[in-house]
Amino acid sequence: MAAQSESETSLNDPPLNDTPLSDTALEEAWARLRGLFFSRRDALFAELQVLHLTPAHGHALISLLHAGPTRMRDMAMSMACDASYVTAVADRLDELGLAERRNAADDRRARELVLTPEGERVARRLDGIFAEPHESLRNLSSADRAELIRIVRQLGPTVDADWMPAKTARS
Repeated sequence: MAAQSESETSLNDPPLNDTPLSDTALEEAWARLRGLFFSRRDALFAELQVLHLTPAHGHALISLLHAGPTRMRDMAMSMACDASYVTAVADRLDELGLAERRNAADDRRARELVLTPEGERVARRLDGIFAEPHESLRNLSSADRAELIRIVRQLGPTVDADWMPAKTARS
């Protein structure tokens, strides 16, 4: 008998309408949502390997796609890393022709990272992989999809617009 995947409902699982609103039920829901997220993350990481890039490169490319030209220090803040690490990431992206550094338009002392046309193409490809809904979501009925959307809208805004700040605090 084949092992049941975590995303499948077992005949032994209690019906949702009979499940008390307990921390255990919420933890199960969160674990299932994390599983959906990590499946897309793993698909993104696999594509990054094909491109000989690291997750940090992918983060930078997708951030630049959403935020546009970004100061190096802002990229470091977004990636929660030291500026010298962002320099190494930018060096690799520049070496591959995916991004380039330029002086910021409003402050020539500041350097910003900008996607090249090839970098934008790669970033869109990576973003598309990560944005693709998990197959189990596509298998939901129309009514279940509507209910899911109703519930997740209560959880807060989407993150796309806030992937990282487009401007510095000084802007």
